[in-house]
Amino acid sequence: MRPLLHPTPMGCALAATMVVAGAPIFGSGLRALRLRRRLRRLARPEPSSDAGGFAQVQGRVALESPLVGPLSAQPCAGFVVEVLNDSRRLIATIEDRRAFRLVGDGMSARVIGAESVAWNLGITAERVVRPGDSISQNLTALLAGSAEAAWVRRGGKAVTLIERALLAGERAHVIGNVRIAHPHEMPEAVAVARTGTDDVPLPLPRSSGQDADFWIEPDGPLDYLRVFDHLPTSAELSIPVWRVLGVAVGPTLALAGLLYLARAADRLRDGGF
Repeated sequence: MRPLLHPTPMGCALAATMVVAGAPIFGSGLRALRLRRRLRRLARPEPSSDAGGFAQVQGRVALESPLVGPLSAQPCAGFVVEVLNDSRRLIATIEDRRAFRLVGDGMSARVIGAESVAWNLGITAERVVRPGDSISQNLTALLAGSAEAAWVRRGGKAVTLIERALLAGERAHVIGNVRIAHPHEMPEAVAVARTGTDDVPLPLPRSSGQDADFWIEPDGPLDYLRVFDHLPTSAELSIPVWRVLGVAVGPTLALAGLLYLARAADRLRDGGF
């Protein structure tokens, strides 16, 4: 029986691409499948002596560095400012997220790597800034750092700013890998000693009162860390089915590509395409 597809140079290139793409597609689908299963049986402990593994931890937000929301002017661990034009269309996003701690029942958990992941936060403040309105220097600098926002303001149009901040002292929920903190992993605080001629930074160890009992960090195999300022719903924790399909699509693409290349090799051995 004659094959449905006759090997061609272009087809071989496409088949090779399918073989190469099959592995990462399968890996992505497998991670999504494992994450889907983990989230379904997610534990919800407070920070405690027996906490560990992939879990959801809740507690009060404690700051590790000074930061205030540009609109609410309240201390926070991080914020996201959405810039909307006069049609209420999102034109820019300004973010500043930092490491913070969760405190509860006399225990402390330091959230590591949270500054590099998306946070699910509610609206803490909203303001319409019109041409000629007086705004703070901090807010002016933030808007100037966004090319889209600066362009709209130079055009003499109003912008709507929506702040979503993780406020200090508020309850937050973090999902990630929980493990006991080791003293040698704690970062050192830096003090500056004035000598009269220059400033010499001297590393000073943290006091025991500042040490966190636990660390919450992205899970290694799943690379998953989420921060919420509310109890996450099942919809927020759901994994789309299309992400899991990579478990079947990846091997199928790779197998199809290999079969095509094998057919091409047979044709080449028999005298060419």
